[in-house]
Amino acid sequence: MSEWKVDPALLSAALSETTVAYEPLTTAVTEESVAAIFGGLTWGSWVTSCVSQALSEVLAEQQTVNLANISNHIAAGITGVGNSAWALQQGQEDMAATFQSEMSAAAVDGDFSFFEAHGYRGE
Repeated sequence: MSEWKVDPALLSAALSETTVAYEPLTTAVTEESVAAIFGGLTWGSWVTSCVSQALSEVLAEQQTVNLANISNHIAAGITGVGNSAWALQQGQEDMAATFQSEMSAAAVDGDFSFFEAHGYRGE
């Protein structure tokens, strides 16, 4: 059996700081902000319409997906690490491993239903 050394105060502080830094990301690119960008391009009529169309395609195909992936990974990390640390403190190494596995899955697909069903930090 391996030995785990978790400093709860340091871990809690790191997760809190990460959560605070993550919150602005969830609203960084919205439909409204993208619409405002496109609105600014309408001044040139047909001259700038190709720019608007190209920007639309890039944002729709790339950035929205990339932003969602980044957001999923951060949220999954916060949730999974917090739950894993809690389970380890309770002596539940199998549950800690489960939280880690579910964290990895949630980072990929954005499905946090496991954590919703089992509560955060065992609650």
